[in-house]
Amino acid sequence: MSLTMLYAQSVNLLKNLDQKSIHIAAHRGAHLAYPENSIAAIEEAIRLGASIVELDVRATKDGVLVLMHDKTLNRTTSGDGEVGKHNYAEIQKMHLRGTADGEMSNLSIPTLQEALRICKGKIIIDLDFKEERKGFAAKTYDLITQEGMEDQVLFFLYDYKEMPVIYKRNPKITIFPRARSMKDLTAILKMKMTSIIHIDDSFTEVDRLNVFRKEGIYLWMNSLGDDDEKARQEGAKIYQSFLEKYPYVRIVQTDYPNLWAEAIAAHSEADRSQE
Repeated sequence: MSLTMLYAQSVNLLKNLDQKSIHIAAHRGAHLAYPENSIAAIEEAIRLGASIVELDVRATKDGVLVLMHDKTLNRTTSGDGEVGKHNYAEIQKMHLRGTADGEMSNLSIPTLQEALRICKGKIIIDLDFKEERKGFAAKTYDLITQEGMEDQVLFFLYDYKEMPVIYKRNPKITIFPRARSMKDLTAILKMKMTSIIHIDDSFTEVDRLNVFRKEGIYLWMNSLGDDDEKARQEGAKIYQSFLEKYPYVRIVQTDYPNLWAEAIAAHSEADRSQE
């Protein structure tokens, strides 16, 4: 029996993840093709075959949950000032920039509810809760439940020590914590609340991490930054080195889901040729 069956989280989500050896998470949607955290970027991530779309959540002054990474509107929209100091009616009138600090698009700022409905039955959401007013976490959980999306959401936590409190809100929603050391990773697994954990390239105990993978633990790592930039310049072949270096990783977050799709197809073809 897989160890994941011993963890309190969505069994259906795990069944979904079990369908592939490697999963791609599109960072802020396919945001190099469309504005980040936009409906168009989500739809493009789905079209490219990403398993997961990472989205950022904040709340307006009047409590509407919207997709927005920054605390302020300046970088990515036609507006300015803090998201939390504008009513939703004001937010609705703003447009998203085509690129960061670039020209305006005709796209509007989506609500979390709109995003959930677009993703339902199509792609898993990694929800990066950026809102500083922590009371809105409960509202976010309520909305996920209301939309019947408990089996399709990962709720990201920067501090794994918050897991017990968040877990009580709805054990069916999968908590997705970050581990900054093997000590953190061990502590998270001992809590038995999730088997999906964010790590980074400081984790070097390959043999032990491979054991975790075989036991059904899903380790997530980013290729954001240097690896993605090398792939942009030299092509998807760069990601083959990433897979060889981190064989224990099951989920990769990237700014280039299109290039990763090429790399995974080539990796799968190589595996088949060796059978």
